[in-house]
Amino acid sequence: MVKKDGYTIQLENIHYLAPTTNSGTTIFFVLEGELRVTSAGQTFLLQESDLIVINHQQHYSIRGVTPNIVMKLQITGPFFALYYPAYFQYSFDCFSSGLDTGREKMVTLLRKNLANMMIATANGLENSVLESQSALFQMMLLLTRFFKNEHVSEDKLAVHDTRITRIIQQLEQQFDEPITLQSIAEQEYLSVAYLSRYFKKMTGLGFLQYLTHIRLEHSLEDLCYSSATISQIAQKNGFSSSKNFTTSFKTYYGKSPASYRRDFLAAPQALDKQQTPIPEVTPIKPSPAVLVKLSHYRQDAEKVSFMNEIPFEQKQIAISLGKQETIPRPLHILTIVELKEVLHHNVQTQIETAAAELRVRYVGIRHLIFGSTLLSEKETDETMPTSSPYANASLAIDYLKKLGISLFIRVEYQDISSDETLYFEKLTQFMQYMIQVYGSPYVKTWYFMYYEPYNTVASRKELQRVYLKLRDVIKSFHASIQVGSYLPFSERRETPLANHEWILQNRDAVDFIGFNANQNEAVDFTKSAQKDFIITKDYVLSKTQKLKRYLKENRWDKPLMLTNWNTLTGNTRYTNGTFFRGALIFQTVLAVSSEVAGLGFWINTELHEEDLSGRNIRLDGLELFHFFNGKRPAYFSLKFKERLRGKIVARGEHFVMTENEDGYQLVLLNCTNMNPLYSVEDSFLRDYRKEFHVQLDGLVPGEYQLRKFQFDRENGALYSKYWQLNSKHGLDSEIMDYIVQDAQPTLSVSDELITENWSFYAYLDVNAIQFYEFRRTL
Repeated sequence: MVKKDGYTIQLENIHYLAPTTNSGTTIFFVLEGELRVTSAGQTFLLQESDLIVINHQQHYSIRGVTPNIVMKLQITGPFFALYYPAYFQYSFDCFSSGLDTGREKMVTLLRKNLANMMIATANGLENSVLESQSALFQMMLLLTRFFKNEHVSEDKLAVHDTRITRIIQQLEQQFDEPITLQSIAEQEYLSVAYLSRYFKKMTGLGFLQYLTHIRLEHSLEDLCYSSATISQIAQKNGFSSSKNFTTSFKTYYGKSPASYRRDFLAAPQALDKQQTPIPEVTPIKPSPAVLVKLSHYRQDAEKVSFMNEIPFEQKQIAISLGKQETIPRPLHILTIVELKEVLHHNVQTQIETAAAELRVRYVGIRHLIFGSTLLSEKETDETMPTSSPYANASLAIDYLKKLGISLFIRVEYQDISSDETLYFEKLTQFMQYMIQVYGSPYVKTWYFMYYEPYNTVASRKELQRVYLKLRDVIKSFHASIQVGSYLPFSERRETPLANHEWILQNRDAVDFIGFNANQNEAVDFTKSAQKDFIITKDYVLSKTQKLKRYLKENRWDKPLMLTNWNTLTGNTRYTNGTFFRGALIFQTVLAVSSEVAGLGFWINTELHEEDLSGRNIRLDGLELFHFFNGKRPAYFSLKFKERLRGKIVARGEHFVMTENEDGYQLVLLNCTNMNPLYSVEDSFLRDYRKEFHVQLDGLVPGEYQLRKFQFDRENGALYSKYWQLNSKHGLDSEIMDYIVQDAQPTLSVSDELITENWSFYAYLDVNAIQFYEFRRTL
């Protein structure tokens, strides 16, 4: 045993520990064997690696089920209260096998610090005391931060006054002595009248009443587990007479001491206790084998950080039984620039993955006619030419058609205006070929979007004329082909630019409207004031809703296609990589999906940056893949959204919950709008981490398999893996393959017996996503 002022730590083999009242806070940590701990009317079975906290003034007894090695840490109340003045206001709810899901990391840290204390004590090195006390304070922080419950008692009001703490400790240690209010008053240099008023004000009880309760609690052990007479028990526990004891006992417990003893001995659970064994606790010296076992607990905690500074939030999620929303499923459009890109192996790999996992059914292409996909016609003396300008296009469309993927074609006004006659001639020939080779049922599923950016010099009349001509040509091949136009719309002014207002006068000739929403345009990244970035919250949804409202006012109700959009990124690849934004993307996708008919993404970083032609990386769209087929946060965020099934039964700012035929799904989000430049400062990011205590009300009780996916900058983000494995010599294919395979959201699985009201804890990093699936078991 090692005794220090305020705490003791030791290893024991516990055969039997008679019922007693704990003073201070005690932790029992089982290293080997099994214990049965009885406390507060409950029995807890502790097996290897289990720990339990016994609170101040809590009654308990212990039996060793098998030979065991137990670490016991006792922290006195006054010592704890010296560093945590509110100590007597709380109890600590901690039994490792009975905690709410999500407390596993904190228990791992408790084990680690207990191990550190014992190893430091056993080593006896010059800094052992410092190491031991450092671990002790870490545990005290963990208990007060993650395991405390406010102490509610009808007979005592928890207090945190230093003088009262000292007096209470004295009463608990000298309860069996003839202690009086006057003797305490003299000791504290106070008058009896003042101390009486002061004590009752701070505790809610009179001095004698408080002392009597302590004596009664201690008398229970003798009453239930000894053959002493009532008179002997009264005398042993500080009562002036057996009559005084009996009167006080009956007032407090509702029956006389004799009746209480009779009822206890008659109870079935007391039969084995009547043969009370001799208390036996054997101290154990830490052996090399025990120290090795303790070192394993330290290793288990290496990847677990102490999140003491995380803001705490309680979330009560009630399942709705009324009208329930369905999960919105807009079209997903994957922009690849030119159609010929489909012929590249890495692009095909990405398209197949996106089609299978993200429900991508459209590929977005540009520069169809005057780009490099269609080959130049060659002069030949062949009667029937063996070469075709559509060779690459045919190979690409053959591939896409087999996957069930159609085309979303952006037609540039500038492409048409460069040689209008030739453009429409080639477009007509292309469409004739496509109808002939692939048939109307496939081609009629295509979309054509007429495009001219907001800073055009073309007049309204000219833009309208060219669009109507384009529509006539395309519709001549099949009326079901969708032909629409891009509409530049100002979120701030809530109007389109004048040159593009022709669309509203031709509403019957426009099948859909495409638009962009890039919140990076709404802020100045050179500014540091956080308020400048908070205004971008829900920017994409806000712009979408403002556009819909504007169109409704103009009696326009055709579908909207959000072809390009983005969350905050910064304006360099560095900040674009450091600023993890998975939750922001998920939140936006889910919100906007119910407002639009289509949602666009870029296929990968390489093609996107190539299309920007060397400009600053002010990306105007979200990419699903990085170089080397690595999956970007947008990919996993969209995958989580697509994984949601059934009806939405609860929804809030930081969560969405669904119910389906297999059970429930819950997504927790920690959405953080801030300057992406701050993402390189870990101390700044700590302020935005969050801890949620989630209570789910209205679940169907039963056994469930719980699957939890964790997606944050350490679990699924490519850049964190790049930094860990990069060197000045660069990244080769072996390193990149490892990074791509390892950059995945983590998955954990547990079996849970869930009640109608079930709760758990969750810790979320900045813009982290946690996706839970509650699967009913048969």
